[in-house]
Parts: sequence; structure tokens; C-alpha cells
Amino acid sequence: MKRQITFLILLLTVNSLLSQNRKNWNQLDYLNADESYPFQTENDITGNFFVTISDTFNYYENPIIITDSRNNEIVRIEFTENDVITTFNGKDYSRNDTSNPLNPWLLVLSPDYFRLVFECTKMTSDHYVIKLNDNELGLIELENSNFRKESIEDFVKSWTIFGFDFDRSTNALREEPKEKGKIIPNPNADKYKIWTGEVLEIEGEWLKIKTIKDEVGWVKWRNGHKVLIRMYYAC
Repeated sequence: MKRQITFLILLLTVNSLLSQNRKNWNQLDYLNADESYPFQTENDITGNFFVTISDTFNYYENPIIITDSRNNEIVRIEFTENDVITTFNGKDYSRNDTSNPLNPWLLVLSPDYFRLVFECTKMTSDHYVIKLNDNELGLIELENSNFRKESIEDFVKSWTIFGFDFDRSTNALREEPKEKGKIIPNPNADKYKIWTGEVLEIEGEWLKIKTIKDEVGWVKWRNGHKVLIRMYYAC
């Protein structure tokens, strides 16, 4: 009887491992073949740090407002029961309107899936100076508790700890956080360009990660202003 139980446990363990292995490779198949969600790196980062929405800000009750140097309203984002109403420079904002481009580092206008992240170019004695697009700047008061300052490294670590994607063909997994660090080979690296992993730690422009196949190593997440990875924002 004990022998039968031991065999059953062993069989269940093997089946579980095989199932997990198939799941991993199926995910890589999907990741590399999904034409509706092709791999694309995040926007370049040229600011000194990020300014994001505070965790305590109930933007369903109060609008998000960004002003200019004369305290004139530039951006207003208001949430209704089923929609997000956005105005920019006094006009209704549309993502398709290139003549009126509100283009912070990250903007997802959805009542159920809202993201807003500004790059901060500098701080004055009482304001964050943030990028609204490539040409326009806005101001947020330092004392405005609806917003918070977040270092780029903390932001990247928090949004990659549960997963991110990288192109292994151009951004190899290495044993050390160095450009000439020894590459960690994988027999399927030629078949799969795009890989996913979770972050263990961050060191400058490098991430120590565990890949979907449980390999542990380092990849670059940025090269100067250029970001090399795709982050997940659904959590």
C-alpha cells in the first residue's frame, strides 16, 4: 500500500512538473506570436524622476488638475460612472488628435484601468515641473498630496516584480550586470526572441531577474534614455 501511495505521489509530481513546463513554453509561444500585442519597449525616460498619482487620492470624487506657471488650468481629468472626461488646453482631449497632444510618460484613460505618470524635468522651490508632451510643461505644487514623487528605479522595480518582457536576442541574459558579462545560454533562445521574467533586484541600468524557465541572471532595462523592456500595468 505504501509503495502504491509513493508511486501515486511521484506520478502526480511528474505530471505537475510536465504541466508547468508546457504552460511555460505555451506562454512563450503566445508571447512571440501574438500579432495583436507585439513586443514594444516603453517610452524613453528623459526626466529626473516620476510624479505619479498618490495612493490616497480619490480621483472619482475630485478632478485631476495640472496648471501652468500663472496657475491657469491646462489639464483636467474627471471620472464619471462610465467614462473619463479629459480636457487639455481648453479642448476635449482625444488620443487620435495629434494637434492637441497630451502625452505624459504613461497615460491610460480608463475608469477601471487608469494610469498616469509624468516625467519631472526639475523642481522649483514649490513646484514639480512635468512634461505634458515633447514641447509643453506643466506644474504640480510640491504640497499637493494628490501626487507623489517616485524615483525611476523604484517605479521600474514596482512594475516589474510580477513580470516584464525583454528581447533576449538583443538584450542577453548575463551572469553579471556588465556589458561583457558572460551570457547565460538557453537552447530555446533562438526559437524565442521575447522572454518574460520577474525582477529580484535592480542595480543602475540592470535588473537581476528570474526568467519564466527559472534562470537567474541580469538584463539591461535601459541604455541611457532608451528603455529596453516592456512592463505590465494590469495589477
